Amino acid sequence: MPTPRDNDVWLEQLSASGPERDAAIQDLLSWLQKRLFFYLRDRSDLRSLHDGELQAMSADFAQDSVLIILQKLEQFEGRSKFTTWAARIAVHQALGELRRARWRDVSLQVVTQDGAFEPDFMRKEETSSPEDEAIQQEALAVVMDVMQNELSERQSRALYARMALGMPSSVLAEELGVSHNTLYKLIHDARKRLKARLLARGLSPEDVLASFK
Repeated sequence: MPTPRDNDVWLEQLSASGPERDAAIQDLLSWLQKRLFFYLRDRSDLRSLHDGELQAMSADFAQDSVLIILQKLEQFEGRSKFTTWAARIAVHQALGELRRARWRDVSLQVVTQDGAFEPDFMRKEETSSPEDEAIQQEALAVVMDVMQNELSERQSRALYARMALGMPSSVLAEELGVSHNTLYKLIHDARKRLKARLLARGLSPEDVLASFK
């Protein structure tokens, strides 16, 4: 357990220099590592990992989090305990790293291969009515046609990764080598084109979505 400190002492010592600051950083690091370990151990998607792996992950996340916390000390407003505020930052940092790790091995090169495009919301239910099935088939035909013939390769890859794979924007931007603003425009323009084609065929996006429920 770190040396007991109130908010003012944490801020004072972490803003200082020398041994006092080093001790405060070490205590904060140890506390965050323990907090993150229990947080990660409770996640259902990490239950296949043993405690040693979780400890290593917690240590890495805690190290990164302490650096961020030190940079944001002036943003602490004292509305909660300092450790509570620090823990929120650490958990947010850990979640970001977990999301990036999830997609690290995803290759966007396969996005437009073999015409594979079936967004999650376009997976047909066995209980669909004949009318819904007709809408579904026509909508998929429009989507495939737009993807293959009217969008640039980058637009197709971006739209597929977001709609079908659910890839986070931050990871997708990095994979494509574009800024967040450029990625937003790519997806916005692609969706605009897709919506226009659906409407031209007498299919409203709302009706299409409803038919896949």
